[in-house]
Amino acid sequence: MVNKNCVLAILASFVTMFVLGYVAYEPLLGGFFADNAGTATGVIKEAPVFWQIIVGQLCGATLLVCALSWKGVENAADGVKGGALVGLLLSLYFGFMNLGTMNTSTMNAALVDAVVSVVLWGVAG
Repeated sequence: MVNKNCVLAILASFVTMFVLGYVAYEPLLGGFFADNAGTATGVIKEAPVFWQIIVGQLCGATLLVCALSWKGVENAADGVKGGALVGLLLSLYFGFMNLGTMNTSTMNAALVDAVVSVVLWGVAG
């Protein structure tokens, strides 16, 4: 059920994921991920399409809030643990699926992304 608290939780998670995601993936680890790109070329856009990033982040925040709601999370500590677990599993899922099917990343990048996702999704939870 969508109510005011659910919408506020989604917005708070979205803002957290958007801001921390930018900081983590651009200034902090942008060079690392550039150095650990796979052999595919021309896959990174010169200018990001922010409306698409916003839609993706809103979907991720909604997924997180739904998962934590279904789990019955009622305090911050459980939100951090649940968010971290969801982030870890999603990151490993996409990371290993991409490693197995495309040349856009390396194992190091997939594993570092999983660690970053644990932090981002944990804080957002």
